[in-house]
Amino acid sequence: MAAALLVVLGFTLLGIESGSGAGSNIQTSIHDDGSKTRLTCTLNSSDTAILGHRWMKGDRVVQEDSQPDLTTEYEVDPEERSGQYFCTFLSEPAGRTASLTVNGPPKIEAVTKSELGIQGERVVLACESQSFPPVTEWAWYKIQDSGDQLLNNKSQNKFVVSSETRTELHIQELDLKADPGQYACYGTNSEGKDRAIITLRLRSRLAALWPFLGVVTEVVVLVTIILACEKCRKTDEALGEEDTGSAPPKSSGHRMNDKDKRNAN
Repeated sequence: MAAALLVVLGFTLLGIESGSGAGSNIQTSIHDDGSKTRLTCTLNSSDTAILGHRWMKGDRVVQEDSQPDLTTEYEVDPEERSGQYFCTFLSEPAGRTASLTVNGPPKIEAVTKSELGIQGERVVLACESQSFPPVTEWAWYKIQDSGDQLLNNKSQNKFVVSSETRTELHIQELDLKADPGQYACYGTNSEGKDRAIITLRLRSRLAALWPFLGVVTEVVVLVTIILACEKCRKTDEALGEEDTGSAPPKSSGHRMNDKDKRNAN
């Protein structure tokens, strides 16, 4: 798979179509029909059997079949329209590959739509885009009722790290009052712009200890109950022993009262 990706990238950098056999080449076309976009690759000839076709977007396989046709088509997902696509005619000993580029505005996606941070620590909010042409400008804002606040490397406890396909907002020493809220990442290319929103929630540093403290409290209560029960049991045993030792011995003989003694005299 790694070797195949290197071959595909090589074709992209050279900007040519590959083929094997005399006069072998691929014709490509992009056809828009309303909201649908259809990509077509046609191999003019082949002196080896076609074993199937593979379509890739970037380094991801999006369609594959085992048909022997000299033409293959792929209908682009409207939600992921823009990007660089590759069609490959599978054959032995080597396949034939051509590239097609579909331009469009960026589609920005948040890596996580909600993030939970802890007071005093750090958090990273991230957005990505696989659109083509690549994003040329990223921007971060904090959404506020009084107006969105632009964030950059000069902002307090915040800095931004960006590339063509990803941007990150690093927030250090999180403040429980100032930092929670909604953050928007904007991406712009020559075809337009898009944004994604991430919600940042914070909890106090002590809140992270609450589950542990709850467990400790339960253990202390349980130990206290066990000790109390053990003390009560020992007390009952001691009282039982005292009652047994102080009881007067029972006499089996006849006890004479004072009246009997007088009559006897």
